[in-house]
Amino acid sequence: MRRGGFASILWAGMKMLFSMSWLALAGAFLAGCASGSKVFYHAGDETPPVFLTGPAAALLTNVEGFSAKVTVSMPGADGARRTMTGELLGRQGALIFQPSSAVQGKRAKREGGMYFIWSETQHSGYVLSDALQAYAPTAASVTPTNVALQSSAAVEEEANGHRCRRMEAMVQCGDGSSERFQVWQAQDAKSFPVRIRAEAGGREMTLEFSDVRLELPPAQVFGPPDGFIRYETPGALMNDLIIRQSALGKGAGGPPAQTGTDSGPMLDNWRPSLPK
Repeated sequence: MRRGGFASILWAGMKMLFSMSWLALAGAFLAGCASGSKVFYHAGDETPPVFLTGPAAALLTNVEGFSAKVTVSMPGADGARRTMTGELLGRQGALIFQPSSAVQGKRAKREGGMYFIWSETQHSGYVLSDALQAYAPTAASVTPTNVALQSSAAVEEEANGHRCRRMEAMVQCGDGSSERFQVWQAQDAKSFPVRIRAEAGGREMTLEFSDVRLELPPAQVFGPPDGFIRYETPGALMNDLIIRQSALGKGAGGPPAQTGTDSGPMLDNWRPSLPK
């Protein structure tokens, strides 16, 4: 039985199936000090990032398996640049994105944020919460159908410590739309794209990958853990998270948006309302 969230299922899979290099990777996911940092939930946090569910994800399926750190830079709703970092795993068209969190280590299970599982082949996935021990299905409104690389015009450049071939890529979607990208394919990493850049309507998005490992993660981590409660929608899941943090914040005498502190109420015994 798989119990626990992203960190625990990854750790279990690594222990069973992989070499010391994968154990080191699992340790990186699990490591961190039990600091006083706190997680704050907001409406919209349950939305998977666009690079995971949009056309860019089709560019991450050219290798059988990988793990990497990713930094995403893109404009926010107010036009200012926003940066998101995290860990990305891939296996045969399936992806897991774990955003970097202020809470790590043992506290991540009870106070951790959201993480996302996505199947590029099925164009659907899950939003998951360690804190709630819950998940909700999600799907894409626009589905990529084809990737065309203009390799004949490739230019050799260095990106993120790799010798690369920079080329244009066109991703065509099922609704007839298409999106153009620049990709930097690493020649020493089976053409994995260590940099991806897109500009649509004046909104530039850049993905930078580092610490790339071309190894196949265990298949069982690409689904909701056993024992997680299913919500019908990501919004319903987030509503319960916000209600929970508000109740716990008031109980601890802190602001409503606080999820808890080391000296505050333990979250392990909290149970969400059953989804309708």
